[in-house]
Amino acid sequence: MSALASPINLVWHRTDLRLCDNAAMTAAVAASQGLTAGVFVLPADPYEVAVLSRKRGAVGSSGSVSRAALLGAPPEVARSSPRRIGFLLQAIEELRAEWRARGSTLFILRGNAAECVSTLAAELGVREVHTAPCPSFDELNENTSAERILNTRGAKLVVHDETTLFAAEDLPFVIDQLPDVFSNFRRVVEKHCRVRSPLTVPDISEIPREIRTLANEQADAILAASVFVEARQRTATPDPRASFVAHGGRSHGLTRIRKWFWEKDCLARYKETRDGLVGENFSSRLSPWLALGTISPREVAAEIRRYESERVANDSTYWLFFELLWRDFFHLWVRRWQGRAFKATGVLGRTPCGSQDREAFLRWCEGTTGEPFIDASMRELRATGQLSNRARQNVASWLARTQGIDWRWGAAWFESQLIDFDVGPNWGNWQYVAGVGNDPRNRVFNVRDQAERYDADGAYRALWAGK
Repeated sequence: MSALASPINLVWHRTDLRLCDNAAMTAAVAASQGLTAGVFVLPADPYEVAVLSRKRGAVGSSGSVSRAALLGAPPEVARSSPRRIGFLLQAIEELRAEWRARGSTLFILRGNAAECVSTLAAELGVREVHTAPCPSFDELNENTSAERILNTRGAKLVVHDETTLFAAEDLPFVIDQLPDVFSNFRRVVEKHCRVRSPLTVPDISEIPREIRTLANEQADAILAASVFVEARQRTATPDPRASFVAHGGRSHGLTRIRKWFWEKDCLARYKETRDGLVGENFSSRLSPWLALGTISPREVAAEIRRYESERVANDSTYWLFFELLWRDFFHLWVRRWQGRAFKATGVLGRTPCGSQDREAFLRWCEGTTGEPFIDASMRELRATGQLSNRARQNVASWLARTQGIDWRWGAAWFESQLIDFDVGPNWGNWQYVAGVGNDPRNRVFNVRDQAERYDADGAYRALWAGK
């Protein structure tokens, strides 16, 4: 395709699968008089097995970079499960519909992201590619590759730092001076920072029909691949034991906010219910949409403020905001520590639990350890891609501290299975539990005491482990 007389800009979506409150989107439209299209790149092999390497980011035989490129990581741990891919596809398909409704399009490509985006930019005569990922290790490497290739083709990469509640430029410290512990971070940002209002969707101009046709044909062909058809089917057939089923599309996340906040008033009771294990409403369940960026943390914060203004402001409404602060902390944490966020010794350089008992690890993954509370949790994770915060802490503590198994194996498994996988919160929390992160507390849990406290009637264990 020849370059256009008035070239369009591209928005390279990664974990910002929305048009609203999207800094990359707003800037791309402003710089191109509205002529803007989106692009998302699916992996060549969505079920790529974790690469065995001593260094995160090492390249395996496939030539691709894996976030789980860890020493001794079991080959059974793929980067994504079919359920996680299916949830992602739901989000992408709704985003595609949003672009099309505004007279533009979303290119869906497959392969090496930097190469795919750069090639598309050259074909369309694009001058600027705008993107806004969490700038952690793999993402920064990908940005570097894309920038280099784009520059050789007369285009540039414009990176926006907008994945957090607080804009990085509004923080009263630079990332390298991020407070070591969350409580100190919370006090500083609550005193000195404000949450910006969400950005509205900018006015997008209709782009030429030939570009829309090209994008639709490419996307349809890629999404028809058997691996993606299977993933969609897997996600569309939820386990009957699941108490909550999430759909990846943005509209479903907004519906969840409406029902949980306004129709059921669950927000007003959140602090009392948040440690629940069974049921639909003990938690907001918003993390899957936040992880993919179909909903932004600022949109959630704005809804909390509105609820407090119109209904009630109490400890529970604050506690949901408190959870958003935790998310911000770990997003900034992984930016600060980069490769050390994924090393066995953690950010503190401590001697970690490091047993590489393959059989014990696989029993944990499959939920066949013989410990009912652990088995129930791991079976729920595998069957649904979801797990409560209370259950996550217990299974992580049991694997890393009770069994002494390499905590990175558990982090890689969570990354593979969770539909709400988010790089900073996942790896940061695992370091906390393993005792190698910035945490002053000892997070060793007695899982039997925890089971009796949070599953006193045994309903959760009976549901998932038949105990």
